[in-house]
Amino acid sequence: MIPHLSSVNLPHWIDEDREVWGQRRVLWENSDFIAFVTRGPNSRTDFHIDPGDEIFHQLEGELNLYYVDGEGKRQLAVLKAGDVFLMPALVPHSPRREDGSWTMVVERQRREDEQDIFVWYCDECGERVYEAVQHFNAPGEAIVRAYAELKADEQLRTCKRCGTRIPAPA
Repeated sequence: MIPHLSSVNLPHWIDEDREVWGQRRVLWENSDFIAFVTRGPNSRTDFHIDPGDEIFHQLEGELNLYYVDGEGKRQLAVLKAGDVFLMPALVPHSPRREDGSWTMVVERQRREDEQDIFVWYCDECGERVYEAVQHFNAPGEAIVRAYAELKADEQLRTCKRCGTRIPAPA
């Protein structure tokens, strides 16, 4: 059988190993799309800029989905269990999950010429403090590389406008 023609009972798939599940599991990535389920808690402080649209389907708990609107202002979409949200391409967004939050994310595979951007903003003045450009080749790997770069250099975490230092990533 062609892998993407099979179905998955999502609640059963999650419940099979719920207690030892980890942060994220890929549901499929052998098509034009990548689909994964991720759970809280997480401690992300970056804003992701995806070259394609992303679909967030909140399965359990709540997701605080921060994003930067067209005027450069931070907004918050709170997704509750059952909610589905389409994040348009190129909109900076930061999904933040509490414990007990489970989210399915669907996004398209990246072309070879596409890059994902991870941005950290100053909480005091809103200035971009650091930006990491990564080729996104698997869910999780690109963000791990971006956080490692930021953690390695204190100067990268210092706002050039107001001097505020963002905390080192965990």
